Amino acid sequence: MGFNFEKLVVEKENGIVVAAINHPPANAMAQGVLRDLNQLLDDCLEDESVRVIIITGTGEKLFCAGADISEFAGIQAGNAPKYSGNDIYFKIENYPKVVIAALQGSAYGGGLELACACHLRIMADSAKVGLPEVKLGIIPGWGGTQRLPRYIGKTRALEMILTGEPITAQEALSYGLVNRVAPAGSVLEEAKALAKKLAAGAPIAQREILRAVTRGLETTLEEGVYKIEAAGSAAVFASEDAREGAVAFFQKRPPNFKGR
Repeated sequence: MGFNFEKLVVEKENGIVVAAINHPPANAMAQGVLRDLNQLLDDCLEDESVRVIIITGTGEKLFCAGADISEFAGIQAGNAPKYSGNDIYFKIENYPKVVIAALQGSAYGGGLELACACHLRIMADSAKVGLPEVKLGIIPGWGGTQRLPRYIGKTRALEMILTGEPITAQEALSYGLVNRVAPAGSVLEEAKALAKKLAAGAPIAQREILRAVTRGLETTLEEGVYKIEAAGSAAVFASEDAREGAVAFFQKRPPNFKGR
């Protein structure tokens, strides 16, 4: 599979795809970026060799500064954008392969909302994240008011959203918003190391784990266990990977999972 995008710099190696938002100076989430992300997700879904996607940004200062304000005038004039941030962010959240956000720089507005839609997040120790929309007289519109409270709780989320003030990497880590904090300049390497471990894992099991956790958080514990988790268990136990995992365990060797 070859990658040719206008607003993403994409490379693939050993089942890991790294996609860097490339829309200087701020890597704003313009229509072109959303278009390319949408196409990337479609391409990687069709490519069985792709196990993990890492989304990062070009440059050192900004992962993504949010929505492209230069496009606001058209929206206010009634011109509906072709690509919806919400649609693409839900596509990421429900994606059957692991998507990691590698925040090599700060993320604001739609950039933080993008990171929140990803399954895992690694952040530079010098970066900040925030939802500053209130300072423009608007509110977060790509899931910020919904996903952020689910990660860090209502009280902290309300303070961030109502004031528009950002938080540091260490605060984001202590809040449970990011999985890891890495030294500036080492975020992508840290993300690749994690992706390498995940790429060696069982694709079907990973898919069912992602589905069960995401859907289960939106329902009761009983339904999550007896319906969602049970369906995932049935799917994995019927797979060749499950048999390979058991055989590898007894043979005391690393399993060779193939996603079948």
